[in-house]
Amino acid sequence: MDEKSLYAHILNLSAPWQVNSLSLDKNAGSVTVTVGIAEHTPLTCPTWGKSCPIYDHRHRKWRHFDTCQFTTLVEADVPRIDCPEHGCQTLPVPWAGPGSRYTLLFKFFVLSWLKISTVDAVKKQLKLSWNAVDGIMMRAVKRGLARIKKPLSARHFCVDEVAFKKGHQYVTVISDRQGRALKLTDDRGMESLASYLRCLSDCQLDEIKPLSMDMNMAYISAARIHLPKAVDKIAFDHFHVAKTLCTVVDKTRMAEMKRIPSSDRKGAHRSRYLWFYGKQNRHGRRSDRLEVARLVLPQTSQCWVMKELALDLWHRCYDSHSRKLWQEWMIMAKNSGIPLMVSVGRMVAKPLYDILNAMKNRVSNGSAESLNSKIRLLRIKSRSFRNKERFKLGVLFHYGKLNMAF
Repeated sequence: MDEKSLYAHILNLSAPWQVNSLSLDKNAGSVTVTVGIAEHTPLTCPTWGKSCPIYDHRHRKWRHFDTCQFTTLVEADVPRIDCPEHGCQTLPVPWAGPGSRYTLLFKFFVLSWLKISTVDAVKKQLKLSWNAVDGIMMRAVKRGLARIKKPLSARHFCVDEVAFKKGHQYVTVISDRQGRALKLTDDRGMESLASYLRCLSDCQLDEIKPLSMDMNMAYISAARIHLPKAVDKIAFDHFHVAKTLCTVVDKTRMAEMKRIPSSDRKGAHRSRYLWFYGKQNRHGRRSDRLEVARLVLPQTSQCWVMKELALDLWHRCYDSHSRKLWQEWMIMAKNSGIPLMVSVGRMVAKPLYDILNAMKNRVSNGSAESLNSKIRLLRIKSRSFRNKERFKLGVLFHYGKLNMAF
């Protein structure tokens, strides 16, 4: 196989296109492949396929895969035909899209690198400008979004917010149970979720079973207005309740530390993290130290017992007794006499049906929290984004599972 046939095979050329010549520039470190159409080839209008005369040629150049250590460029005098019906039109080339400066294979190569790296790193590795790499990625996302015929829905929705940058600038992330980003909307208010729910058809809204979220009243209001039977579908993530209870334990411990004798204060201070260990990690020396701390800090111990009871209730199988057990827990919290625990009891009383929905459907917002962690890491690796729209497109590129093929 000679060099022309080799590059014709590499570029996947077919008649009437052929490799006319090759040139190597050692100083510039590049290989130029000149491609053209065989002589006396009849040309047709790309719109209606009828034979048309040549109007003129336009010289074009594209970047392709590197040949070993040499940058590979493809050049061609692309014919323009004179169509009596559609006017002057440029013939499409099989190795690149209309108006592109890069071959399809090269853009696919750039996208594969972007999946595992950042725009800045790919720019340096492939010797491209930042705008060139960013443009390839943004056009790929828009191409994938254009192929979605209707708004995506799922049987299990997750809704959460993620910070775009400092200063309380947020973006609402709507995802499914598999951690796929379905939609990103501005802010974290009622309209952030409502705008997406309004786009869904009645059939799609009926297919939604649980809608997992944190205790964001704006999201709750949007779901109650736009989601049929929202009372049976809204499910609260147990993580936020558990986090609140852990905060109550810690704040009670810090307040109680000031009232105990100084001789007991050192040992009590060292118990700070013992109150947060799960059952599987509370054994041996940790268990002994926790028992000592419980004797020294009785109010903290009471809050800890309430926290453990709430977690046990949450993880038990849902049955006809679940509501009654939670109501008993709320009465215990309100009668504890500890202000912070009393407020938690009141907090749990309002969204009790959402907690029961989460137990009934055995769902959580874990996939959304995992996705948000990935998004935050993406923002750090990318050293922030130019604006919010680019941030949303970047998230959809990495985690939207879009069909971005050419």
